[in-house]
Amino acid sequence: MRERPHIGCLLTPVLALLFFFVPAKGARAQDVRPLVTESVAVLPLDAFQLQLGEDYISGFHSIRTGRKGNLWQDAHLNFRWGISDRVELDVDGLPYKRYRADSGRTDAGVGDFTVWGKFILWQGDSPGTAFGFRLGVKMPNTPSYKDFGTNQTDFYAQLLSGKSWGRFKIWWNLGLGILDNPRIRQSQDDIYQYGLAFSCAMNERWTLVGEGQGFISRGRETLYGDNHAVRLGVLYTPTRNWTFDVAVAKSSGLLYGSWSATAGVSYGFHL
Repeated sequence: MRERPHIGCLLTPVLALLFFFVPAKGARAQDVRPLVTESVAVLPLDAFQLQLGEDYISGFHSIRTGRKGNLWQDAHLNFRWGISDRVELDVDGLPYKRYRADSGRTDAGVGDFTVWGKFILWQGDSPGTAFGFRLGVKMPNTPSYKDFGTNQTDFYAQLLSGKSWGRFKIWWNLGLGILDNPRIRQSQDDIYQYGLAFSCAMNERWTLVGEGQGFISRGRETLYGDNHAVRLGVLYTPTRNWTFDVAVAKSSGLLYGSWSATAGVSYGFHL
């Protein structure tokens, strides 16, 4: 049976058009893509940011069968909104994913969407020096018969902190994930997340970024296992509103695979 287009697939071209038709007033992109470790910074009041990216994971293991293959995350979508000077709303999603097993079997469909709220409890004088927390809920969006979905609702909580010295910034996360396990009724997998990232502005347009991040699952066998990655990337900012990014990562784990690559574009604006 042919699948009907998902709302996430329909929203992607609409949001992409906003890149060109929404007036820009200087909302600079954050240190987010291409990193996974969440920055402690928030967007200013009434500032918005749209991000689109393409992600590739080599050595990804199917959640449904456990078989090894490659995963493409097409049009990785991220939308951020500065609700106040210390609060930010974030919607992160994957309108379309493609998986190809080493055996030749293929699978494709809509990915998961997660809604996040970031809250800054304390902020220093220099940008990027702050402490706060972040809460997220993953919606049961991807059907469980897909190789990359569980059709479960997951919850995340993270502590965020960071420090900046001129052009150099460093930030770190510690978090907890409560993930439903569809293979065992009334069961859940608790994971512990970590991340340590940095950015170094080489000049006004080029920024070097890197991180070490991942999660552990209490040292016992779970649906996801332990996953770790070391990532290095670069940002190119031709104007205050536009940022292009590219990164590669060496990784391990069922979800992270053996290595990955990502590329994307970000656009910040005020309404």
